[in-house]
Amino acid sequence: MYFLFYFLSSFPALALNFGQGNIPVRYLVLPMFAFFTKIKKVDVFLAFCAVAHLFYSVMAAGVRPFALIDFSYVLGFVYILLGVGVVRKNPNAFRIFVVVFWCFNIGYAIYQDVVLMLGGDQGWVLGHENTHDLSYTIPAVELFPFLYRVTGLFIESAPFVIYLMITHLAFSVLGVSKWLRWINLFFVFLAGAKVGYVFLLLLWGSYVISRVGLKLLKFMVLGVLLLVVFAPMLLSLIVEANSFGSLWIRLNSFYEIVLGFSSGIFGLLFGYGFVSSAQLISGDFDGPMRGIDFFSTYIYANGVLGSLLLLSPLVLWISRNTRNLTLVQKNSSILIVFLALLTMGSLLNFQYAYYLLVLAFSSESHERERICFKGGE
Repeated sequence: MYFLFYFLSSFPALALNFGQGNIPVRYLVLPMFAFFTKIKKVDVFLAFCAVAHLFYSVMAAGVRPFALIDFSYVLGFVYILLGVGVVRKNPNAFRIFVVVFWCFNIGYAIYQDVVLMLGGDQGWVLGHENTHDLSYTIPAVELFPFLYRVTGLFIESAPFVIYLMITHLAFSVLGVSKWLRWINLFFVFLAGAKVGYVFLLLLWGSYVISRVGLKLLKFMVLGVLLLVVFAPMLLSLIVEANSFGSLWIRLNSFYEIVLGFSSGIFGLLFGYGFVSSAQLISGDFDGPMRGIDFFSTYIYANGVLGSLLLLSPLVLWISRNTRNLTLVQKNSSILIVFLALLTMGSLLNFQYAYYLLVLAFSSESHERERICFKGGE
């Protein structure tokens, strides 16, 4: 039975479409695992997240519009709740999943690169997903034009790299060999996503900060505040330099949505509602153009009070389940989440569920076992 949970979870870019939006195939496992999990008291916080999202979307309907994504968040947290229970019930199966899923992603990424370098059809390397626009093609890596920004089993290179970043933490928690960790970081570099390059640079800095006994979170919060305060100055400098066009677009979009967020008191407190990926692409929604960062996709949708209400149980759960992490692992974890939220703000992405499963595993005391398949369950 555990195999079924991890098997369906191994296709994060496949979804079922019933005409009202995409439902990830991993949610098909939900009815089957109510009795195959080990839920601890701390995991009740995850149940609170699901219930809070359901009630908030109904109670705030008069202030912010209801969208099907509201219900998707309920399903997403139920999936995480059951997944955490599966990890606690059979931690050795999770060990196997982490390594096997990584091997399949790396193998598929290599296959994608080889096929594209040989001039193969894009359809041959995108058969693992059905959530993208049909016109999407995998671009070349800017630094190494002979390589491509491969996706692994995900939809784009950035989500793939974020998965590899979380796997860096998972490998540390599982205590896998250092050569496997170095290979993983090497693929972070080769995949060509800018977030991967930033991660590799800041990862070294987080190690230095850890060596002197400091926590990275304070530096991250300060960095965000400085970005908001000095955004106009940075925008003008970029315009004068006549370069970094993509950075200007992202920064300008973020600055405009921050201004739009504070334009109305009810919107500031309770949000402006979610928009779907299709609406983001078509622009068929009211208000300023939203980005894909966490502020634009979640906080803007739920407001200050709404986000505090909805996220407080999740923050409490994470704080309770990171106690066994070393300072190096905690700083790496903070860096990964910070960069992920800047790049991929929707909490519905599989990577965030995977991250929480890693934390659930880390919160338990496990003997170092050789990764092997066992019969029975």
